[in-house]
Amino acid sequence: MEFFVCPCPATGNVILNGYDQGPNKNAAGELLAKQCNAGKHTISLQFADGSVGFPPEVTIVIRETDPILPKEVPFQCAE
Repeated sequence: MEFFVCPCPATGNVILNGYDQGPNKNAAGELLAKQCNAGKHTISLQFADGSVGFPPEVTIVIRETDPILPKEVPFQCAE
């Protein structure tokens, strides 16, 4: 298993290869690591109002990660 996080000031739902993986942060505002298989993935961040982070999606190779050092997939977004 591989791990990644989506840092952003706002809380949104992480979309991995078209499937909702839940929020990028917990109720305390701490980043939540998401799991995936090693390889190439398309990730986006969607918000409750229907908007998305910038860029709208990121295609990235994720490998050689662990829960303590997940890959960062950052998005720009409003707070």
